[in-house]
Amino acid sequence: MLAGCGATGSATLTGDPLHYLISIDQLVVADFTISSPAVHVDGAALANSDATVAAALATAGLQAAATVEYQRDVQFITSNGPLDIVATVERFASIRGASSVYAADVGRLDAMQGAIPASTGPLGDEAHAISTVKTTPDGFMAVEITVEWRVANLVNVIVARGRYGGTRLDDALVLAAKQTANEVGGTP
Repeated sequence: MLAGCGATGSATLTGDPLHYLISIDQLVVADFTISSPAVHVDGAALANSDATVAAALATAGLQAAATVEYQRDVQFITSNGPLDIVATVERFASIRGASSVYAADVGRLDAMQGAIPASTGPLGDEAHAISTVKTTPDGFMAVEITVEWRVANLVNVIVARGRYGGTRLDDALVLAAKQTANEVGGTP
């Protein structure tokens, strides 16, 4: 629950998702650049063109969504912290709609091949994380950490990618807390 972070209770949030996204100056590691600027996206983009998921988003009352991507150009094999960060905010007409989308997304995340669920601690009204590890074409281990959480009628996703052992769940959780603070107007 957000009791310690300026909880919204049962109120819905009505701001533009672009304004809720983490900004480049909120990233905790230096040398990031904007690789894909913050833009509004629709249900088809969120669903990766999966018509069933897009229809579920519409049924749940998706009103607006936005995403942004940041990257840094450093030596992969010696890097610490994320090299790629994608942040997304989806705003729904109701808490119930956001909660249903969150639950469906968690099911899809957990079903991903190699997904390892992880605890997020107290984040938002509902929160879940997974990590997946893959080998790069050069033979190095890479990790992708996905944190998804709900704050009132907003569904948030942070994806952090980098070197396995150099990018941690804590990196993504710090960013998630900053994005949550953008939404609730407080400092967690």
